[in-house]
This record gives sequence, C-alpha cells and structure tokens, in this order.
Amino acid sequence: MKILLLGLGRANMPVARYLVERNDELFLYEDNPDMLSPAAQQLLNTGKITMYSEHDYDLAITSPGFPVHKPIVKKLQARRVPIVDEMEFTFSQLSEPCIIAVTGTNGKSTTVAIISSMLTAAGTNNFLGGNIAPGRSFSEVLFEPPYDYYVLEVSSFQLMRIEKFRPHIAMVTNIAVDHLNWHTSITEYKAAKRNIFKNQRKDDFAVLNYEDTVIREFSQEVCAHVVFFGPHARDGAWLNSTMNYKQESLFDTNVTSLQGQHNIMNILGAIAVAKIIGIDNRSIETGIRTFRTLPHRLEDIGTIEGIRYVNNSMCTNESAAIASLKAITEPKIVIVGGKQKGDRAETYLELLTQHAKACVILGDNAADIKSFFESRHFRQFAVAENMADAVSKARGFAAAGDTILLNPGYASFDYFTNFEERGEAFKNAVRAH
Repeated sequence: MKILLLGLGRANMPVARYLVERNDELFLYEDNPDMLSPAAQQLLNTGKITMYSEHDYDLAITSPGFPVHKPIVKKLQARRVPIVDEMEFTFSQLSEPCIIAVTGTNGKSTTVAIISSMLTAAGTNNFLGGNIAPGRSFSEVLFEPPYDYYVLEVSSFQLMRIEKFRPHIAMVTNIAVDHLNWHTSITEYKAAKRNIFKNQRKDDFAVLNYEDTVIREFSQEVCAHVVFFGPHARDGAWLNSTMNYKQESLFDTNVTSLQGQHNIMNILGAIAVAKIIGIDNRSIETGIRTFRTLPHRLEDIGTIEGIRYVNNSMCTNESAAIASLKAITEPKIVIVGGKQKGDRAETYLELLTQHAKACVILGDNAADIKSFFESRHFRQFAVAENMADAVSKARGFAAAGDTILLNPGYASFDYFTNFEERGEAFKNAVRAH
C-alpha cells in the first residue's frame, strides 16, 4: 500500500516503524521537518520514508493533534483518500481488544491512571496510554503481546476521525469550553466527544457524569448500557459520607491522598468502570490508596522555608483552573496566564481577585489579565517576564503557611512547547531557590 503519514510525533513513530516492517510504501507530510525528534530523523535517514509529493495514496494516517482543517487534509479528502487517526489504525490491527476509553474536557489522564491502578491491583495485564502526557501512545501496542485491557485517554481531535474504533467501556468525564482555537465551535467540540459512543453495541457500557447536564443528555442517544457517576448518581457510583456503588457502601473519601472535589469525581468514574468489569472491592481500594498524582496535575513539589509549591501546569482551561483553585485551601499566590484558546476565562479571573492572596501573571495574555485585575481594583499582582521571574515574584508575596500555585488557566504554547515544559520550568525555578 501507498500510505501517507500526517505528522511524525510520538504517536505516529510506532506506526511508521510498523509500516516499514510491513513493507508498505511510506510517505511523510510534516509542516516542520527540521523540528522532528532525533528518532524520527534517524528513521527518515534510512530512506524507507519519502517526504510528501503528489501521489494517489491508498491511506493517510494522522497524528492525534493534526488539525482537520489543514489544506493537505482538504486536498486528500477531495481525492477521496481515506484518512484515519493513529488510534483508529492501531485499533484496526488488533484482534477484538477490550478497550476502556475516557474522554472529556478535564480529568481524563487522572481517571485512566486510576482505572489502570485498580486493574493492576486486581492482577490484570493492562495497557495505559493514548493521549495521556507524559505517557505511551496507543500505537506502541503494535509491537507487544495482547493485553487483557487497553485503558486509553482519547481526545476530541482523535474522536473526530474514528470509523470503527469501539470501546467496550466509554466514559465522558465532563464537557466545558476548550480547544476553540482548534474546533470551529463548541457544537463541533461536543459532537466530537459524543463520537466515543459511535460504534458501541448493546453489550457495551457508557459511563457518564450525572452532574453534567450535557453529558446526562448523551444517555438518550447511546445504545450501550448507561452507568452514571457523581454525588447524586444513585444507580451508579455515588457519594454521601462514603463512596458507594448502587446500594453498596464501599469506603470513606479519606482512602485517597488526591485533593479536590474534581478528583473525587475522577475516582467515582473509575469505580464505575472497575465494578462493571467485576474488580473486587479490595483491589479497587488498593488501586485508589496507592495512586499518586500524575506530573503537572496538582503535583506537590515540596515545602521550602514554610512555603508550599504546587505544579498544576496541565490546567489549560477555565473549568480546570477553577476546580484546582478550590482544591487548595491554604492562602495562595497563583501564577496565572498563557495562550488563550478562544475563551477569556473571566469567571476564573474573578475568583482569583476574591480568593488569591496575590497573583503573578505570565503569558501572552498578560496585558489582558492585568487590565481585568485593575478593573476589579485588585492590586496584589505582578507581571513576570519568564518562569524564574514568576517564581521569584511569587515568593515576594508569600509567607510561611502559604502555597505558591502554578495554575495558569490557559494553554502553554506562548512561551513553552507544551504544558510539560512549562511545569518543568516551574519545578526548576523552585529548586533553584
């Protein structure tokens, strides 16, 4: 087959190696070939992949974040070239995989990691990966023996392109405004999330956030068996003084070290999945107790001279920022700002003026945030030039017992390549103290 790869990042690299071994005729379209990883450059140097030129391709395989609105995509569509995502292609190469797929605006990574922790505690052989970062792309399984379960974080970008991808259990954590720099509208964004149920059958399961009215409405459209989670989801995983599943009381919320109501919701969703599979309660509890925060998600960096430092760089939208802000109960100095994705996040900024001891602004939208704070007569802020400067200025506001919280509320690709680089810059600045 003559196959075109759209992008050669971490997800498409295993696909490329797989197709090379299969002896397909392989081509690459890449906007910035000079920015390819050393491993990708090495693969290109073998001569087994040719850079893009005009051909009649049999198939195009995209990296997860490759925009659907690029001219090359339109050109391929006009020529009726099938275009699939790396996730879809990998699924097509497996034999009846049992997939647990989680999507949503926030909480995806934490939820899939908790599910995997529970499955591991129960002794199952499970793969954790997909769109989770840092983590493993789904395509890595192309070179590995079959797993009992594939626990995948999936994005709206990937879901827009699915054809036959079918999770046995599909979960949506929540829906909020995000990625409007990528999607044409919130309607398109919601439709992409809803695609996770597209190929499910009656013997599959849809795990839905009962507290989110948009997601609750999905239950009217899916053919799979619906299981809800949330404080009021009495027929699923729910909460009062304890965590429960249907009529069964399981354990107290103190089984977890995770902070915030949003993380309790993530745990409830994971419980629903585990109970559907038939995981025993002891393994579920062990999976929760042993789970530790993922990097860049309310990650406790440590306490220096009485001041606690928390890295929440993954917080790239308003709803995540608000949930994380509420999770920190100590007096807090918040580092805020970044690249806007179609939403000014005024509700978050308003909360900062009410609940932050002080703020340090770092990002492309610094002038906009500064103007907002001044309009609310909030004066306890400073503008930073870089992350080291931001941490230094935050220390100037802080006293023993306070928390300095990196809680941007916006995307990272103004000063940084991704949220991980931003989080590492914060940690390095803290450690340089």
